[in-house]
Amino acid sequence: MSKEIATPALIRAVEKLNAEIEAFRAESEPDSQSVTLYEDAFTTRVVRPDFKLYKNGRLTWTESGRTEDYNHFDADDIRDTLKFWRANLRRARRYWSMNVETLDAIQNGDREDIESEEE
Repeated sequence: MSKEIATPALIRAVEKLNAEIEAFRAESEPDSQSVTLYEDAFTTRVVRPDFKLYKNGRLTWTESGRTEDYNHFDADDIRDTLKFWRANLRRARRYWSMNVETLDAIQNGDREDIESEEE
């Protein structure tokens, strides 16, 4: 029997992340099943809101049309992964609401990409 490292609270947190990603997808890319998130101004992650966390710590999701997975080694590792994906979503929301000239300046290196402290 495999060790259970994903608590019910962490599983609910992943379900909440899916709901937040789905809401952003519906707003920003309503004609697509996927949504573009940003790891940074230059690195996009095209994902579906189908993240699934199993009790053994395995996380699966669809990115760029492929099923991906990661095996976490403890609850802190899961929290770090959640923090990573939430930051990608926050950044995508910020870029989505930004005017085109500002985003272009960031991506061209003419302007610093300043994120808030809580990210």
